[in-house]
Amino acid sequence: MDWLPTLERVQPWHWWVLGALLLILEVAAPGIFFVWLALASFTLGLVVFVLPLPVTAQLLLFALLSAVSVLLGRRYLSRLLPDTPEAAGLNQGSSRLVGQTLTVTQAIENGVGRVRVGDGEWRATGPDTPAGARVLVVAADGATLHVREVHGTWT
Repeated sequence: MDWLPTLERVQPWHWWVLGALLLILEVAAPGIFFVWLALASFTLGLVVFVLPLPVTAQLLLFALLSAVSVLLGRRYLSRLLPDTPEAAGLNQGSSRLVGQTLTVTQAIENGVGRVRVGDGEWRATGPDTPAGARVLVVAADGATLHVREVHGTWT
């Protein structure tokens, strides 16, 4: 165990190098996890720079700082990225149209037609419906809206 005595000489730059390696790993790995460990490593490097600690204390402090930074990071990200249905469909523009009532601009024949969305038109699928009729968007698949005819004027 020749390497054991070298553990007693852990310097602040060792922690900073570990932090840099963890940041590189964060870039390579999906998710946001290693950045919090890197933050703990950088922080511990600063602590060891100011206050030399034995290696066992450094390892315990690293474990503590890692746990705290992960928990605080998760709390911060949960506020930043709320887990709502709106956030779930954030990159799916068509999903925001589900539940809206639109007007058919090109009759839906043989299951396919077009509907007005804002100042544009989208492809629509559903039961045969004449142009000018009102339809309800029941689902969205990419740039295709799945609709059904709305009867009455209250919707």
